[in-house]
Order: sequence, then structure tokens, then C-alpha cells
Amino acid sequence: MVSPNRYPFEGVTTGKALLNTLVRQAPEGPEFDESAFEYPTVGPDGCTTRERVIIDGASEKTLASPCTVRYPQWVSVWDANVLVDPDDVDVAHMVPLEEAWYSGAWAWTAKQRRDFANDLSNSYSLRVLTASTNAERGSSDPARWWPTIDGYRCNYAAEWVWVKARWNLTVDSAEYEALMTELDEADSNYCRDKPVYVPDLGLSPGRGPASIIGGIGAPSGTLYSLVGVQAYDANHALVRETRVRVEGNYELTGLPPGNYTVKFLGGSSGTSDQWYSDLPGGPRTVIPLKAGSIASGITVGMIAAPGSEPPVPAR
Repeated sequence: MVSPNRYPFEGVTTGKALLNTLVRQAPEGPEFDESAFEYPTVGPDGCTTRERVIIDGASEKTLASPCTVRYPQWVSVWDANVLVDPDDVDVAHMVPLEEAWYSGAWAWTAKQRRDFANDLSNSYSLRVLTASTNAERGSSDPARWWPTIDGYRCNYAAEWVWVKARWNLTVDSAEYEALMTELDEADSNYCRDKPVYVPDLGLSPGRGPASIIGGIGAPSGTLYSLVGVQAYDANHALVRETRVRVEGNYELTGLPPGNYTVKFLGGSSGTSDQWYSDLPGGPRTVIPLKAGSIASGITVGMIAAPGSEPPVPAR
């Protein structure tokens, strides 16, 4: 039996669900102006943003000077190179500045662009990278460039989407398809099931559709894929529905902002229909969704319907 508190937990989502909160549109804006991002800036410790990323990414952080490491060694995760020569080291924006510009940053304030370009609040936005690899990637999005290490493609896709979601940036159609192909892979389900934390917004209010994701627990023998999930708006109108995956989780994506209730349909699974509630057996819980937000951890423990027998899997 799968625990009702199973993945995804509250505050955790999937790369696929996060991608589906992004606005899809063609690149737009005036000619790219790199100077508009004011990168790098100097922090309170006297080091630039670039120097701070290099210090934080070094395996040995003994300093030769306030902003230089003494015994340098870095791992460039996108190409699996171990770097010991500082001349080989570069700092890459997960989402390149030019890509960000044409994905919405052209319309930001100067402070918002500066905050984006110098975002040290997380480990995704700025990464140590081999200088030659950074030059090769340039301003390409995932429709045109992926890391040379196949095993890192899932992380790269999830981190790209995470940064775009944090900063309310758009994705174009080719970029979306490339990312979704990776994030929805079904060969191993590794990437599709890989947990991704819901990012704090760098810009507010958010943009784009919203999502509800979660999982179910069910009596032994229940086929999860026979359980349906429905999202109803404040007017009790059905807005979106899906099926629980064989692994026991689900995603209701592409939801307009609003207040929702979620119903789980036992159908032919041998379990009873029930509404999501914060309290077992309690009244249905209203789930408020803002633009671009994700409500995760919306889970229930399905109960066997009176007199029902669990379905027999097809042979």
C-alpha cells in the first residue's frame, strides 16, 4: 500500500508540472542589451557575483586573497570536467541573459534585471562551467543545446524550468517541446518522477497557468490508473480531469487562477469516490491557486467501496 503522504509532498513538484505553469509564446522584445543586467555586482564582502560563485563552487575554499581560492579545483557538471586552472573556469547563467531578455526580461525594471543576473539565493541560477563549454552553449535554449553528459540532461531540464518559473519567464514552442520530451520520458520514469522544489518567485505577481499535483494511497490490489481525478472551480464547474498514473501520482496542469476542489473517482478500481480534505473524512477543502502557482501534496487514501472486489489485472 502506498502511504497517503507519498510523493509529491507539499512544496515539491515535478519538472513537467512546473513547465506547464510557464507562459508559452514566441520570443519578443527590442534588441538585446547585455549592459541592462548590471552583471556582475560587488557584494557586501567585496567580491563580485562571479568571484563568489567560483569560491562557492571550489572543492577547497581556502582563500589566497579575499576573493580568490588558494587550492583551486572545480567540477563542471554539464561536461563532467574537473578544472584546476582558473583560466579554464567560467560562470554560466542557467538561463543565459539573452534568452532571459527575449523571454520577458526586456520589460523588467533595472533592479529586477540586476537581481536576476546576480541571483545567489540558490544553486541553480549561476553555475561553474568549463569556459569552452559555456562559449559553445552561448545563448542557446534546450531546443538547440544540451549538456554533453546524457545523464545530466534531466537535471539540466529541471533546473532550466525552475529558473524560468522563479522569474516568470516564457518558453517558446520548440523550447517547450524539447523540455517536455526530457521531463516526460517514460523509459525509466526517472526524470518524470524526479522531485523538484517549488521555487520562490523572484517576481511577483506570478504569471501563467497553475497546477495541482499529488498522489493516492489505495487498498492492496487497486489499479491506480483506474482512479480518475477532477478539479472543480468555485462555481462547481469541472475544469480539468486526469487519471492517476500506475505509480500512484497525478498532475492537474494548465489551470486558470482561482479556488478549486478536487474529487477522486474510484470508478472500476473498487474504491469509493471522495473529495480531497485536509481532515480525514472532513469537508472538501478549497485549494486557492494564484497565477503560475503549484499546490502539491494533494493526496488521499482511497477507501474500498462496500462489497467491492479489487480488479484483476489483465494478462
